[in-house]
Formats: sequence, structure tokens, C-alpha cells
Amino acid sequence: MPNLKQPFEIQIDVASDYAIGAVLLQHGKPISFHSEIFNGVFLNYPTYDKELYTLVKSVKKWKSYLMGKETIIHTSHQPLQYLQSQTKLQQSRNFCWMGFLQQFHLVIKYKKGIYNKVVDMLSRLVFNVAILLKNNSVFPESYVEQYTHDVEFQ
Repeated sequence: MPNLKQPFEIQIDVASDYAIGAVLLQHGKPISFHSEIFNGVFLNYPTYDKELYTLVKSVKKWKSYLMGKETIIHTSHQPLQYLQSQTKLQQSRNFCWMGFLQQFHLVIKYKKGIYNKVVDMLSRLVFNVAILLKNNSVFPESYVEQYTHDVEFQ
């Protein structure tokens, strides 16, 4: 069980520009996992925006754990560690996301992808399962449509 008096960490990853993965940790032990597939306009976002959106999505998912305490974010996207010192944001969506993130005390740290294995696996697993389901005729079409709908961004 998580200790709400202790700090949390989040590891995030965007894989193959199609899916995200995130893990909420405390003292190096996983508390919760999240992964999903990008669809629609998200597929056309630049890498920086996808990584930033992944951060926002993760913080929103676990905000009840994170409010009022320092949270360390581990990302394999190096430019994201300079997020809080940026003075010029490129897109209006970035302003909105930054406004949300300012409610939290986040410390963003770069972590090489080879050391971010759990979250890397999560971001690739959902993408690979969706491809397998869409390309495999063993499953009925209705099952494939239901599964791919369930894992898409809401």
C-alpha cells in the first residue's frame, strides 16, 4: 500500500510515436501502471508534445497521490527536463498543460531508455497487442473493435 506521507516517482515513456506507458512508484516499488494508444490528432503531434502529454496524462491519473508533495518524474526524453525553465512555448496546448502541471511540485529527471525498462515495456506492449489483434483473423471482428476502442485515448 502506498504511504501518502512519502514522495512518489513517475516513470513515463512514448514508444514508436503510437503509445504511452507510465508507472507510479514509491521507494522503487510500483504502485500503479498505465498504458494506452495514441489516436487522432495525437498521432501528428511532435515528439516533445507527445512526451509532455504523457506527463500530463500521468499526473492527472495519479493527482490524488501527488498533491502537496514533491514528485520525481523520470523520462527518456531529455528536453522535457527543461520544461519548467522554458520561457517560450510553441503551442497553445502547451500553455494549457503547463497551467495544469503548475499545481504540482514536479522534479523532472532524464533517465536513459535502457534504464527505463518497465515503462518502455508498457508503452510497447499495448501498441503490439493492438497490432496483433488487428492483423490476426483468429479473433472475431467485433472483439477486435471492442478491444482497440477500449485502449484508445478517451
